[in-house]
Amino acid sequence: MDRLRLPAAPLDILAPGGTLIIASQCSEGFGSEEFRAAQTRLVALGPERFLATLTAKSLADIDEWQTEMQLKAMRIGRVQLYTQGLDAEEQRITGVEMIGSVDTAVAESIARHGDAAVAIIPEGPYVVPIHAPP
Repeated sequence: MDRLRLPAAPLDILAPGGTLIIASQCSEGFGSEEFRAAQTRLVALGPERFLATLTAKSLADIDEWQTEMQLKAMRIGRVQLYTQGLDAEEQRITGVEMIGSVDTAVAESIARHGDAAVAIIPEGPYVVPIHAPP
């Protein structure tokens, strides 16, 4: 990913209480000013109050849908982010848990959930993961 954004594709396979680990270079920075404003409001208000502001209006602000997608994942499970492309303030307003190592986060997630099933989803608009239980 060139800028911070939460893909919607993992929502269909993220188990309740599961962990979504995102590795993103964020080489283009945080994203648009509108996205930054939405994220700042999310962190200031908290997920429930932020969501209430969304449902109270008839039209979403520009790039607000990205923050809404993040909220969907946060309601299902834990969201963690590894990046070296955001400064401390940008990391704070992601509203998710920052991690220092993808390897460590994956190992801790496997141990926490007692399940070694891991999905790795490359960035791309045409990837739609589907979980098919054995």
